[in-house]
Amino acid sequence: MERKTKIIATIGPASASDEKIEELIEAGMNVARLNFSHGDHDDHRRVHAMVREASERMGRAVAVMQDIQGPKLRVGTFPADQVRLESGSTVMLRPGEGEGSADEVYVHYLSDVDLAPGAPILLADGLIHLTVEEVGNDGVRATVREGGVLGSRKGVAFPGSHVDIMPITDKDRVDLELGKELGVDIVAASFVSSGAHIEEVRSLIAPGVYIVAKVESALAYRNLDDILAAADAVMVARGDLGIDVSFDRMPRIQKDIIARTNAYGRVSITATEMLESMTSSPRATRAEVTDVANAVLDGTDAVMLSAETAIGRFPERAVRTMARICLEAEKSPDYGRPPEAEFLEDISRFASALAQSAVAAADSLGLRAVVAFTESGTTARLLSKYRPRARVYGFTPSLSTYNRMAIYSGVTPMMLERVNSTDDMIAASEKTLLERKVLDPGEGAVIVAGVPPNQQASTNLMKLHVLGDATTGMPQ
Repeated sequence: MERKTKIIATIGPASASDEKIEELIEAGMNVARLNFSHGDHDDHRRVHAMVREASERMGRAVAVMQDIQGPKLRVGTFPADQVRLESGSTVMLRPGEGEGSADEVYVHYLSDVDLAPGAPILLADGLIHLTVEEVGNDGVRATVREGGVLGSRKGVAFPGSHVDIMPITDKDRVDLELGKELGVDIVAASFVSSGAHIEEVRSLIAPGVYIVAKVESALAYRNLDDILAAADAVMVARGDLGIDVSFDRMPRIQKDIIARTNAYGRVSITATEMLESMTSSPRATRAEVTDVANAVLDGTDAVMLSAETAIGRFPERAVRTMARICLEAEKSPDYGRPPEAEFLEDISRFASALAQSAVAAADSLGLRAVVAFTESGTTARLLSKYRPRARVYGFTPSLSTYNRMAIYSGVTPMMLERVNSTDDMIAASEKTLLERKVLDPGEGAVIVAGVPPNQQASTNLMKLHVLGDATTGMPQ
């Protein structure tokens, strides 16, 4: 049984070598994430080249995701790189990036936050809790409700308060230029809160590059439909989101985001602390195993590893563990339920109905393969969203589409030379499937395509095909 849920692994100091990247691909990495919150452009150039070279050497499709930093809300610095805030004490929050103390803490973008007395402020991933007492022209006076050690440049969250900042910084614009130069396949946009934010990111990247909207705030969750209409994928970024909303709501919110993303025909990703203990331990906790499995059963297309593979002691083992959990979860009778929506929202009804019919035919006939011919990847994505029991083999003449399809659940990307007719297209794919021993002569498959070939035509053709049977006279 071949795993369907895709794995995104973050490349960092623990994994940024030719040998380690090959190990991650062999273990099951489908998407390599470059976190632009860390490292410089030379680092990212080097890692990008290593991933592309390893992918080609191993004959595996691996997408490259550029994750831009966005306007990260952080505190400033401290003389000893940290300070202790005592419970019951008073602290002044100042806008800017200065050096603070136990009595005065600088906060990036503080002047862009609409705060009122009584509003909560969370520091250091929610470990320190403040309450606003007074808002003045020169800063915000707050009481420390739950104290602790606050390190330099730690994160800040303002649950329930409106934060009026644009999601694209000057740094992001420079980073996106590099991503365009390198030819990344996917861009993950941080702290988006509307479809307009997605469109601004799209104006700065190359055509065809996928945009992942990271849902990291209560506002983004409230505007999910608007974001889904503009983005190609949605990430449940549970770290910041879990601070901005009540923690006990997170499991329900995760399920809702995944379900709505799938019903919209978008790619769903679940992230943050999925195997966090494996940053330092060779084994995952039972709770982490259950967390990953539940995300798979929720219907996520992909799961993501961050620190586990970027700075952890066991990056290859973390990916292998993730792959084993996903594969086992996929054996559940509750796995693979298609979206409840009759038609996927962003696709024409004809294309959606055809994909639905192809999946129904493959499932009812017990076929092992659905073959999708695609220029842009849309046909393969459509089939993936209807969750066929069969494997989807996405054939494309486009290298960028080949790489991008690596994130689609249940899809195996395959390169296909450009041909002049649908008959030749089917014959070439059949040859590949037989040579790779994916299928046997005489075995059936459902073929889905847009005709005429070599165009980004809407999906409009379905054929029940027996391997070895001659194909002539198909629409050209």
